[in-house]
Amino acid sequence: MKKYAMLGVVALLSGCQNAPAPQPENVPNDQVQEVVATGVPCSYSCMPNNPCVQVPEPMVLKPRVVEVVGQPSRRPCCDNISPFGSVQTYVPDAPEIYVISANRTVNSMLKEAAAFYQQAGTMKVYVDGADLKAGDLPGGAEQGTKTLKKRFAGISNVIIVESKNEAEYVVDSAVDWYDTATKTVPAIKYDMFLKSREGRLIGEWSEIIHQAEGDRSWW
Repeated sequence: MKKYAMLGVVALLSGCQNAPAPQPENVPNDQVQEVVATGVPCSYSCMPNNPCVQVPEPMVLKPRVVEVVGQPSRRPCCDNISPFGSVQTYVPDAPEIYVISANRTVNSMLKEAAAFYQQAGTMKVYVDGADLKAGDLPGGAEQGTKTLKKRFAGISNVIIVESKNEAEYVVDSAVDWYDTATKTVPAIKYDMFLKSREGRLIGEWSEIIHQAEGDRSWW
């Protein structure tokens, strides 16, 4: 009996440590669902009093484009020439994501923090570049920074400065993929932060931007 019990524990431990990662299903040709791990890895011993449970991992949909690269060989001497080049996937540029997000976050800030701006007087503001939380986000984040600068420059009591050392306030932004409930279209979460020169957070505004169903546009 003890022998069978010990075998059961070994099997449980082996299954826990070697559990296969979930695979995406029904992925469109131009999209790939990837697994983003948020739980603690199942790496400790699975004991009866402390069972090792696999934490469900959210599926985050991300836009991908499949491209055939390379030219087929045209040498007339060969009969077994493949007409195809190599296939690679890449994330397309989508600067509109960042422009839309920057505009919306500034609109929210002007509405919600109107009293602050009215009382602040002349403000020297430095707009920092976006902090990209994932390496495979669509290209064009610099357009969001340019949009923030343009919008803040349009505020009557704001002076845009090009150095943090000159600034009284700093505007930061951060971008990451967003896990939607339906998982039918990709989505981006855009955060904008207004901080004092000392780093004290004054306000934070966020926008979720989705890709339209059956379209490559974002809204």
